Amino acid sequence: MTGTTGRLDGKIVLITGAAGNLGSEMSRRFAREGATLILTGRTPERIEAARLAVIEDTGAAPDRISVAILDGGDMASVRTAMDAVKSSHGRIDVLVNNAGSAGPKQTLENIPLSEKEMAANGDAETVSDAMRNILAVTWNLARGASGLLSAGASIINISTIFSHTRYYGRTAYVVPKAALNALSRQLSREFGARGVRVNTVFPGPIESDRIRSVFAAMDQVQGNEDGATADYFMGRMSLNRSLDGKAPEKTLPTPTDIAQTCLFLASDESAALNGAEVDVAHGLDARKGSRSTYMIRPSLRALDGAGLSVLIVAGENWEDALEVARTQISCGARVLLGTAREADAAQAQARVKVMDDVDGLTIHRFNRSEPDKMAEILSRYSSEQGPVTSAIVMPVKPERHFAGALLDADDEAVDQFLDVEMTGSVAVARTLSRYWKAQMDLPQPPRCVFMTNASDGAGDVYSQVLAAGVTQLIRIWRDESRVDVEAGRSDQAVWGNQIIRFNNREPENIRFAAGHASRIVFKEQKIAAIDLHVPEKIGEETGATTAMVGFAENITGLHLGKVALITGGSAGIGGQVARLLALAGAKVMMVARRAGELEAARERIIRELRDIGFSGVERRVKIMADVDVSDFASLKAALDETIAAWGRVDYLINNAGVAGAEDMVVDMDIDAWQFTLDANLISNYFLTHHAAPLMKDQGGGYVLNVSSYFGGEKFRAVAYPNRADYAVSKAGQRAMVEAFSRFLGPDIQYNAIAPPAPWTATACRARAAGRAFFSAAPA
Repeated sequence: MTGTTGRLDGKIVLITGAAGNLGSEMSRRFAREGATLILTGRTPERIEAARLAVIEDTGAAPDRISVAILDGGDMASVRTAMDAVKSSHGRIDVLVNNAGSAGPKQTLENIPLSEKEMAANGDAETVSDAMRNILAVTWNLARGASGLLSAGASIINISTIFSHTRYYGRTAYVVPKAALNALSRQLSREFGARGVRVNTVFPGPIESDRIRSVFAAMDQVQGNEDGATADYFMGRMSLNRSLDGKAPEKTLPTPTDIAQTCLFLASDESAALNGAEVDVAHGLDARKGSRSTYMIRPSLRALDGAGLSVLIVAGENWEDALEVARTQISCGARVLLGTAREADAAQAQARVKVMDDVDGLTIHRFNRSEPDKMAEILSRYSSEQGPVTSAIVMPVKPERHFAGALLDADDEAVDQFLDVEMTGSVAVARTLSRYWKAQMDLPQPPRCVFMTNASDGAGDVYSQVLAAGVTQLIRIWRDESRVDVEAGRSDQAVWGNQIIRFNNREPENIRFAAGHASRIVFKEQKIAAIDLHVPEKIGEETGATTAMVGFAENITGLHLGKVALITGGSAGIGGQVARLLALAGAKVMMVARRAGELEAARERIIRELRDIGFSGVERRVKIMADVDVSDFASLKAALDETIAAWGRVDYLINNAGVAGAEDMVVDMDIDAWQFTLDANLISNYFLTHHAAPLMKDQGGGYVLNVSSYFGGEKFRAVAYPNRADYAVSKAGQRAMVEAFSRFLGPDIQYNAIAPPAPWTATACRARAAGRAFFSAAPA
């Protein structure tokens, strides 16, 4: 065919990697459909031979098939080639990003990070090389060709089905391919606004002697039976295909299938497609996403990190890492915090000196570009503190370091992203894989949690590319670790997950993520989904705006369904008892004299209840002002109001009282003496007198008198000069309990609590409130 009436007639098509298996098939197919081709490659002799083969096979006019020499991993080479294309053709209508290398064919623990290791392995690339030869090729071509692509143009990026399946021993190939997928999705948005469409093709295992030999090598290294790998992938294909008139059977796709798909995406027939991801794999079941979203806040109640050590591989955002470390330490674990730079380590150490909740924290420089030093630090820490059982890995650069459009990235940013973030993630994983494989007596199976940055506020473009690569890194690591255990090469399999934080921009983001990371590293559960997303709005999704509720978590539900009446409930011991009972699920009636103080106390409690996710908080906490313990009618009204609101009273907390007349006994007026006893003692009897029958009828209850140290003990009085009225009233509260408890029980528990002097101290009030709270807990 001359191509004058083909589907690509008049289109200028640039194909990278045109001398390869897929590239040459696409070149022939496109030439037959009338395209003017620009075939690119790194080797002049090879790409020229490919050009001549296309001309010979298709009969295309020689002037329609030209070549351009470029190395897609080298942006300077790409720019030189694009300048030449602009001079010779003026534009590009279709860009096919097909070029890419195979990467070093090694398991994660043997993957070469340096040229020395590459030579020792007999590989042709390091991990860094593979990042450039696979991911950077597409990125660089998109940046370099951007000015030559106008509305109606099409970009086709060639990925692989193995970028979201297991693929033993091919970490350095599939990790950058997975990152390429996310890069391609973002490019579809950036180019799409200009009328240029970007789509991605995922070839399955392609029928060839090469793929058969690859599968056979995988069988051998894994210790599988011959054909096991091929059977695994073909067994997951839903299509039985009929070829050459034969009966339908399991087969592999061919290069022609890929070329035909790309032809459709290159032609105007696909004008409405943008951001499409097309699997050409006979329906192979390979889910592109492995994700879940957290719907509950993290509970640390059952986590025990005692005796365990966690490595936190931090980046330059060491403050976030320190927050994660505090959470691990709160669970009882030791933490080795590794920072990217010495300056970061120094700043973190300075901060720690003024913190009182970081016992068990060790800080070291831990640079991902120095794998030998990382291994040395782990070894030294293990000999001193015990083995590291888990790791939490965070990005090196803070969230706004890499930001903006991918097409606007400069060469330095691209290189830094590839080396520091992409290659650095693989380097940490390799270090940990080697370390854990050498440990014979780990107290629990090793866990590794990668954690993304928070949102950069600009679309999180780079975070999405990095996260996609890490997802595949974790998938491969899980699979290789499983194989090692089954083959007896390792005692315990590594399990990994990734917490995606950039969906959420709330202040609680880091604490929420840190809490869930703790659950992964300390619980021996395996969450199958790799990517675990922090919800966009923590409060709406989980019902709680606070990431972790601390102490309140331990008491939540302890008093659920109970009703409490608390006198003097606006502040001090009474206010704290009201708060704790409300946090524990009780409905609370707080009564006192001053409305303003009651309203403020109620608002504080309601806000805290909302933060931790209680429902119906407004109806759970009520107040009643103008209640004076010396005014018995107001006390009766408070009890009646409680019954009217909730139909019962389970806990009566007699907390309110007065300080006394502050006179010596011989000087004290009898009315002052009587007032103190009415307020502190008779009021307790009055409320108990009216509440006890109700409690009996409902099957039980609890009464607590808040007495004082100055009320003495059963066989010991405590002198209190110029406060005898107060001391006697408090002694009466205690004596009342001793006298009444045997008659009211067992249905009604009756107790007194005696806070020590000075009772007004904040710490003392808190302790007293805690004792009162737990005294009220159901037996």
